[in-house]
Amino acid sequence: MDKYETIFIIDSLLKTEEIQSIVSKYERFISANGGQIETVEEWGKKRLAYEIKKRQYGYYVLVRFTGPATMIKQLDREFRLNESILRHLTLKMTKLGQKTLEKKSLPKTPRESEKTQPPASKSSEEKEVKEVKEEVKEEVKEEKEKEKVKEDVKEEEKETAKAEPDKETES
Repeated sequence: MDKYETIFIIDSLLKTEEIQSIVSKYERFISANGGQIETVEEWGKKRLAYEIKKRQYGYYVLVRFTGPATMIKQLDREFRLNESILRHLTLKMTKLGQKTLEKKSLPKTPRESEKTQPPASKSSEEKEVKEVKEEVKEEVKEEKEKEKVKEDVKEEEKETAKAEPDKETES
């Protein structure tokens, strides 16, 4: 069985109870069709990048699960049949994606992260911040140098363009 990640956007005009029933409906569907849910993240109501079905907002839900490949077609069909679902996307997670996700599994609250980090980590964070700032400064310097070179080339082209008509009038 492979690991999958599906995200779907529910119409935000629905009542909270209706939204929760839709989320639980798809949780039950995945479980009933041989899948095992790992996590369900409800991201909540967010503004859409563009209107979908004349809606500007949607309720985002991300579900990570393992399941058979045959279930994905059925899940896609269920999403398409539900008019309250504005958009959906199901992806098969690669091994690299799974490793990255495991590394990123950090505590969700700031207090928990403070407990897990040793007090000496602040100095290493400061070093990292300094390094990033230095890299950004170098990139900005390089960009300025490139712009200066471009300006010099344009000036030379203008000068050569002015010099060429003068040669024509002399002959």
